[in-house]
Formats: sequence, C-alpha cells, structure tokens
Amino acid sequence: MSLTAEQKKILSSFQSDYTRSAEEQFAQILTERSDVRLFFINENRCFTDGKNITIDPSEKELFVDKYALLNAEKHLNMNDSISSDPWIALKMQTRSSNIHESLHILYSNFPLKFLSDKRASNEIRTLVLSDISNIIEDAFIEAAGCSLYDNLEHYLLWNRIALFYTKADTPDTLEQKFEKAGIKIDTKTAYENIETSDDQPNEQSVENDNIKKFAKIMVYLNYMGFFLLYPFFDPGDPPKPVLEYVEKTKNLFLEGSQCGNASRREEYTFKIFDIIEPLIPDDSNLDLPPSVRYLLDDLKSKHSNNSSFSNNSSEGKEVTITRRLFTDENGEPISFDSQKDKLEKDAETFKSEKESSQHSQKNERSSSVFYSNNFDCSNLHRNIKLEVIKPKINLNLKRAYQNMVSKYQLVINSYSSQISQYLKTNIEEKEEKKLFGSGISSRNFGDVKKRFWHRKNMVQGIPDIGFLFLIDGSGSMEGERINGVTAAMVIIHEVFSNNNIQHSIVEHRAIYGKPKLVHNILVDFHHRNEERYNILSLNASEGTREGFSLYWAEKHLNKNCSSEHKIIIMVSDGAPEHTCDDPIDYVPPVSIKDTAETAKKIIRRGTSIVALALDSPGDDECYRQLKMIYPHVVSCIDISKFTGQLLHIISKLLQGRIR
Repeated sequence: MSLTAEQKKILSSFQSDYTRSAEEQFAQILTERSDVRLFFINENRCFTDGKNITIDPSEKELFVDKYALLNAEKHLNMNDSISSDPWIALKMQTRSSNIHESLHILYSNFPLKFLSDKRASNEIRTLVLSDISNIIEDAFIEAAGCSLYDNLEHYLLWNRIALFYTKADTPDTLEQKFEKAGIKIDTKTAYENIETSDDQPNEQSVENDNIKKFAKIMVYLNYMGFFLLYPFFDPGDPPKPVLEYVEKTKNLFLEGSQCGNASRREEYTFKIFDIIEPLIPDDSNLDLPPSVRYLLDDLKSKHSNNSSFSNNSSEGKEVTITRRLFTDENGEPISFDSQKDKLEKDAETFKSEKESSQHSQKNERSSSVFYSNNFDCSNLHRNIKLEVIKPKINLNLKRAYQNMVSKYQLVINSYSSQISQYLKTNIEEKEEKKLFGSGISSRNFGDVKKRFWHRKNMVQGIPDIGFLFLIDGSGSMEGERINGVTAAMVIIHEVFSNNNIQHSIVEHRAIYGKPKLVHNILVDFHHRNEERYNILSLNASEGTREGFSLYWAEKHLNKNCSSEHKIIIMVSDGAPEHTCDDPIDYVPPVSIKDTAETAKKIIRRGTSIVALALDSPGDDECYRQLKMIYPHVVSCIDISKFTGQLLHIISKLLQGRIR
C-alpha cells in the first residue's frame, strides 16, 4: 500500500536528527563503540556493515499496518499502546531494528567469508549463500540477545512477531506470494512431474529447468527461514520437492544458530550450501522471466548489504548460548507476561520522547517573516521582506567543529581565562526601595512605606552585558575573510560559553534582484549546544541591506537578551549594497546615509553598536565607509589578526571602556 500524505508527514517528523542521534547514542552504548554511526533511509531494509547501522523505520510499512500491529499485540497479550500511535510504532520498530543490527556488530564477523569464497561464483549462488548466512546469523544474535541481556528480549520478540504478521510475510500466504509472482506452487505435489528431456536437451528445456530450480530454492529458503526464526509457528511438512534437503539441513541450521563462534557459524553456511547445491541454477546469465526476476530482486533488496560491505573488518565476540528466542533454557515455550509488561512500559516512555522530539524539531529549522512596517524603517525599505531562519542543526559538521576547537584550544583557554578575570571585577549594583540612600527612584513614589531611595554598592560579579554578532554574508566576503570570521566566531562562542556570556551569531544578506533579506540565526541567545556546529555554515553571496537588518537586530536583542547592556557587533567588508526593481536601489551614498540614521536611532534608544571593518593591506575604503555610519569602528587589515582584535574590543566592552 502507498502511504497517505498524513502518514508521510508522521514518518518525516519521526526521522529527525533528534531521533536519529538518540538511536545512534543507544547503539554506541550497546556496542560499546563510540565510532558506530546510525542513518535513516526509506528503502525497505535495515543492515549494518560492522560499523554503520542503516535503518528504515517504515520497513514493510509496519507502522501503519493495523493488521500486523493489532495481531502482534494480541499475540503478546498487550494493550493497544503501539497500534494506536504510528509514531510509537515507528519508535518500537526502529529500536528493535537498532538492537538487532547492534547485536550483529557485536557477534558477527565483518566482512562475511562467503563473499570471497569460490562457491559465490555468480549472482544467484551468492544470494543463496547470503540468505543461508542471514537465517543462521539472525537466529543466533537473537539467541545471544535473550541469553546475555536482561532488557533486549522484549524488543526482539516484538520485531519478530510483528514482522510475522505483515501481509507480505505471513507464512500461510506463501503460496499466494508465489502465485502473485507467476509461479504456481502446490505444496504437496509441486515438481513431481517435471518434464525435461534428458536424451535431447535443448535450450528451452534447460532454461525451464533452471527456472524451476530457482523456484525450488526459494521455497526451501523460505521454509528454513520460518522454521528457524519463527519457532512458535508450525509450517507443516516441507513441500515434497525440497523435503530431502530440509531433512538433511535442519539440524545444521539449529546447530549453527547456537554456535557461539562466528567463524564456525560460517562453516555451517558452507556445509548447508554444499548439500543444497543441486537446487541452484547453473547459469549465472539465466534469462529469468519478469515473474521470477521479481523474486530475485526481492531477495537482493533484503540482502544487498552482504554484497556491499565496506572495508570495516571485525571479528564477532565468542559467547555461550543458553536459550533461543521464544524458548526457555529447557527448550519450552516462554510466557509473554513479563515481556509484554516491558513493552507497554517502554511504549509509555516513548510518548514523552515523542513530545521531546516534536519540541526539539521546533528548534531544528524554523522561519519567520518580517516586513518594513514591523519596524520604524525609512521609506527606502518599503515592500522589503525579511525572512529569519533558524537552520536545521547540521550534525555532519560536528567533527569539523571539534577539529577547529582543538586547533584553537590554546587561544580559547587564554581568552577564557582573561575574560573570566574581567568578570570578577567590581561592578555597580543598585539597591532599590531604601528608606535612605544616594538617590530617589521616582517609580517607587507609590510605595506606602515611603521607600523612595536607592543606593549603589560595588560588588564583585558578572557585568550584565549581551552581544549580537551581525555577520556580513555578502559575496565580497568570500575566501579568506569568511574563513577568518568563521574561525573567530567559533573561538568567541567557546569563550563566551565558558563564561556564560549571553550572545547570538547571525548571518545577514540581501538577495539581488528581489525585495528580500535573509537572516540565518546560527547561534541564538537560548541555544542548544548543537547549534554551534552551524557556525561552520557561514558563507558569502549576494549583498546587504544593513539599515533594515539593524532594526531587526535591535528588536531581536530586546526580545531575547535579558542583559541590561546590549551590544551589536557588526562585521563587514564594505558599505551596504542591494539592488532590486522596487524600491529604489540601496547603494552608496544613499545606503550609507540610511544606515547611519538607523544606527544613530538605535544607539539613542540604548543599544550600543561597534563595527569591525575588514580591509585589505594598503586599502582603508571599508573603514572610511563604516566610519561614516558608526561611531565606534575598528579597522582590520589582516584577517589572521581578526580574532585578537575582536576579543580585544570585547574585553574593553566588558570593562566598560566603550559605551
């Protein structure tokens, strides 16, 4: 079935970085490997290469398969806590698949030996080896999971039972499945009357024989899979054409699935393959009809991970198996009472995680739109739209960010220590509602106890100051400048975070040819720790319209920064410039005059502005232009010294030497 728009929305919401990172952390804890990575896909398969785990939370569309979910809950004597909420069903499926693949990382060999074995001489033979190996390995790691761990069995049970009830894999519809593929199978008499001419073989008879062989091997593998992985289901007697092979290999499957040594389990795969080899078509270029090709593609999609392992190499841990999934130590069927309680309890826990995930996604990417009439802008900005974006946190930048912090760790430590000293200096604190003091506070005249006075004391504490860094994201910043500013912002963020200084980092630009501005809030005042990775996404393109951008910056500071003293630090390499059809072009000298009037108004209302002019050696044009706009401008002609100059300015601001 195809997913509805609402179901797709639920799936998209579930596959957030918040959920993915939570599952990745779980996998790292279970495998005791910090290098394990987890990814979401939508390809109807889950697999691991021994290091990376790839999961499709919507595998077989189980999360919306009411038939399978309700029957799985009924099988386990559960309430409807999973089937009633698609998000919970997705979480349960994802956690179960995550555990399954993590156990493979712990106990399976990577890469698998059969991939380079001579038996894997063509596509079909490789796929048969893959399927035998997967059946044994899946049964083994599930046995290991319930033998060695206290809190994994209920997930393994849920995964196996829920998949059992999916319409595609319900055993009693096996014949229907093959009929849909164009192969009529009678489980009692199939292949008893195969008509081939041994005396005068021809091309057509050989092809037909190979097609029937392929159908036989598929029936055999499906039967053995259900026999080993679904011991609660009685598949009945095996179809007569494969009965001989089932009887010869059944015990090998059982022994292999309980063998605690990964290399010896691979030997069981080879033993089984050698026995069933007569069932395997000889022609690797067999021109299978579409109906049979469908089955081959289905098998390939399930096990393509085994044919595309990365270069990760590891040996599975050796363990002792005491029981199988669904049975106790004596081989008797287990009661589901304790397991169903755990499943219901975890389903309740996942509800709170769902709420956290949905709340987190509000911070992953959001946007809002402002227009000139939201501010007291000049008429120059009429019809201009400002889109403010909080980008989705890019976890792919985590490693690069950590590398940059390591590179500048000495600088970060030095300035953190220096600034912490400024934060310990004496600051003036005003005490209100006194019966006597150094001054009168008119706002307290209504106090019935006549506590009109205030007095000022010098105390040691943190200066009440907050910063908004407004970074020029125009095209002229490309190259060394944007790279230098990026490094500086990483250092500033780390120093400020170490000292609990309120700050926000915003990239601003104006889109040429359009009445549009874009502000990217890379780090906000009340930021999540992971927001810092987005600093590395600073880039250069388009122009700027600082007169408008400053009004937004002032409003954002006042709304989100609780500090008494608020400061905008403007980092730019030239005068504002933006052209579009309507309104008139925003270029010097018009843009300089408008931005200067804006800055003057904002400063008069209590927000300080300091500009850093990024010039080139021998060229002070940017400094001269910005000096016509802002009262406090610092020239930087060497981008390699930009960080030091910026931190020097901040030190002065913290000491109150710039107002």
